[in-house]
Amino acid sequence: MDLSTVFSDNQIAVIGCFVALATCALVAAVSFQLGPAGKASAHSNGSLKMNVARKDDAESQQKKAA
Repeated sequence: MDLSTVFSDNQIAVIGCFVALATCALVAAVSFQLGPAGKASAHSNGSLKMNVARKDDAESQQKKAA
């Protein structure tokens, strides 16, 4: 089947762009899964560790007032 008889040149270009975007997304997903970030996320339990620290000193109080 010849695509030029079914689609116009502009439509073929748009389809080509969507195919290129899908290919890039697939390559990014595969490289993430195979890379160190994907391996680290597979072993995590889903919780995030957050360090919450509040620094109340005279200098920060002066900055808030200014």
